[in-house]
Amino acid sequence: MSADDRAASLREFDRWRRLTLMVGRFNQSMERMLADEFQVSLPEVLVLVELRHGPTRGTRVQELSAAVGLDQSSMSRLVTRLEKKGLTARVSCEHDRRGVYCALTPEGADRGERAEARCRTELTALLDAAAYDDRWAALVTRLRHEGPTAPTPTT
Repeated sequence: MSADDRAASLREFDRWRRLTLMVGRFNQSMERMLADEFQVSLPEVLVLVELRHGPTRGTRVQELSAAVGLDQSSMSRLVTRLEKKGLTARVSCEHDRRGVYCALTPEGADRGERAEARCRTELTALLDAAAYDDRWAALVTRLRHEGPTAPTPTT
């Protein structure tokens, strides 16, 4: 490995480390806000958002796992918690009796919509503050100015 390659590798690692720290701080702030205002966790909101923007019949639990980045065991426990809160319901698949879909209840759709809107506002405030922190300013600039990498969901 050349000296230039090593230097590039060190820069990449440093950016990743700073990004991880920034995201960790943002997630902690979001977790507190969501628990206080909506009585849900960040992963629960991510599931509610995924369901809001997904098919009306619901989404297979396995697909939710992949979309949210949780293993199936953790996702199953999370879906159970959301059911106990009255935010989702498990629905059997009419084509495959083994298939289970997770669908929003009306309360889940409402709380998910309000929590997503609040998360967007909170993220903007967190990014605004981070833009003035030397550790994260360059990361914030890249996040805000590179444009979306995937289509943004419409509500």
